[in-house]
Amino acid sequence: MKINLCHLLEEVLKLIPQGIILIDPNRFIHLTNNKFKKIFNLSDEKFEGKKLEEIIKNKKLIKQIVEVIKNFKNEKKFEFSLEQNGKVCYLLITINSLKVNKKTLYLILFEDITHIKRLENIRKEFVANVSHELKSPLTAIKGYVETLLEGDLKDQELARKFLEIIDKQTQRFILLIEDLITLSRIEFGDIKIKKTYVSIEKLIDEVIEVFQEKAQQKGLYLKKEIKTNPEIYTDPVRMTQILINLIDNAIKFTKKGGVTVHFSKDNEYYVLCVEDTGIGIPKELIPRIGERFFRVDSSRSRKKGGTGLGMAIVKHLLQLLGYKWKIESQPKGGTKVKIYIPSKVNQS
Repeated sequence: MKINLCHLLEEVLKLIPQGIILIDPNRFIHLTNNKFKKIFNLSDEKFEGKKLEEIIKNKKLIKQIVEVIKNFKNEKKFEFSLEQNGKVCYLLITINSLKVNKKTLYLILFEDITHIKRLENIRKEFVANVSHELKSPLTAIKGYVETLLEGDLKDQELARKFLEIIDKQTQRFILLIEDLITLSRIEFGDIKIKKTYVSIEKLIDEVIEVFQEKAQQKGLYLKKEIKTNPEIYTDPVRMTQILINLIDNAIKFTKKGGVTVHFSKDNEYYVLCVEDTGIGIPKELIPRIGERFFRVDSSRSRKKGGTGLGMAIVKHLLQLLGYKWKIESQPKGGTKVKIYIPSKVNQS
């Protein structure tokens, strides 16, 4: 069987995940692939014979490529950030030379590393946040213990007050560790989903009962509105965990009014919604809900004992269950967290 090498080359270039461009020392283009066009938002036309700067309009990038080619010795790699359509794309650019018919050509690979950069930033933020969150309660505990050791044990009333603060900070520390362990178990696949048919109303009632006293102490109502009461096919343990985090969060950030847990049917989905009349969330911050340690109001959340991990746990558990969610909110206008549960069950 005779193989058409030109056709084979075209097919191979389509499969390569990096953007590819082949240029000569005068920067005339000899070859490109579709990934290169996609990275630079170019039309699906032929660019062979055109100069590189006619295609890539970023002068700073062209300057760096020209500098590498001018002083080329061996393979060169560098990172470059490219802003397109209001978004920043991070590229790892590799330049190599090759000889074709005694002519020198330069092969340039463009690898989109935006996702890797984002993960690096998340990791850095995570380490910084964990350090801060662990340091705060430990510093407070150490300070009050030192004060007690220095002689305030004689004043029983003051000693009791300090011990109560130490106990509160210890509880905060324990909650943080427990939430970190939960997140870690989810991410490493240590938590298994075990679905069965359960009464959603019973599940909601059990969680509401846990938080009823907490809501009453703040002068808030905590109620349910059930429009349909099927037995849904889900993991009751994980759904309870999700509801606990959502209701606890809603009560925490509501001063007046209260929290309502809704359950209804919307076409092919059941919709579980936790609605509050609390402080709300600015529109631009809603996409960040579910990030580890992200708080809409950091100072207020810490005062209320929040770890900043509750919504991250909810997000990860929903992904494990295969459910979608949507957050509707506005500042001082309350928040609705809607969970969409497929009504048609596939148990295979």
